[in-house]
Amino acid sequence: MKKINIIEFMKVEFMKYKFICTIISIYLISIFILMITDVISISNFINNLALLVGWIIVLYVALVQLQKNRRDNQIAKKEEFKKSLEIDTFREINKSVTIFSHAISGISGFYRALPFLKLSLFRKNPTLFKFDKIGISQEIRKEHENLIQGLSRFLIAIESNEIVIIQFDHLRKYIQFQIDDVRDKIDNFEKYFNKIEKEKLISGEGYSEFKENCNEIVEYFTNIQSYLFDYRIVLMNSLLGDIFDTRVPMRKPSGPKYKLLTEVAIKEEVEKEARERENRYSS
Repeated sequence: MKKINIIEFMKVEFMKYKFICTIISIYLISIFILMITDVISISNFINNLALLVGWIIVLYVALVQLQKNRRDNQIAKKEEFKKSLEIDTFREINKSVTIFSHAISGISGFYRALPFLKLSLFRKNPTLFKFDKIGISQEIRKEHENLIQGLSRFLIAIESNEIVIIQFDHLRKYIQFQIDDVRDKIDNFEKYFNKIEKEKLISGEGYSEFKENCNEIVEYFTNIQSYLFDYRIVLMNSLLGDIFDTRVPMRKPSGPKYKLLTEVAIKEEVEKEARERENRYSS
């Protein structure tokens, strides 16, 4: 245990109440001078000293309470500002999550419909339905750009308020990992689609492979949307739960293979993967 230095403590207390200590010192010196010059008696000096001590105690207690009230007010103002900042942060990020989730829903819908609307109908009736391979490739590229734009807006909203939600940064990183992975998947899918011959693509084996690739991408987006929903709920409960004295329940996965974001995004594992990915991309 750290020893208390009495002299240092007195110095600190004197500096805190320098004005009062100065007045008291002057008062004591004046009384002492009056006493030694026989202007006042020793008994009067003792009475005055006792009265002075009483007033010192009262003033000290009052000053301590005043300082405590001042600190409490500062803490209250700080908490009020912090809570206001948390509310604004949630409002901004919630908006970005909604927009991003909507964008992902559109991209996912594109890949979900792609095998049927662009290829299956053509295979069944080539004279009635067209199959524009170049046009489809352009649509794939456009949807990829939509994903990048949606991700950028989402990350900007988070980075702008990072100090408020830094404790949940591992959740954001895990979502970004999934988006990076699906972007790689889309890049490979685009290369595969541009390379494969039309005749092979409309064959039974080619169509099954094409559909399987699309379904894998859809599965990625389904998980990402679920994780975005989880992320929103975690922030809502953390930033707003105390205000309303309640918590919003987490979603219930539809099957054992589907997990909550908080179950898969373990902080230590996410940080480790972040370092590995950083080294991978920098090498």
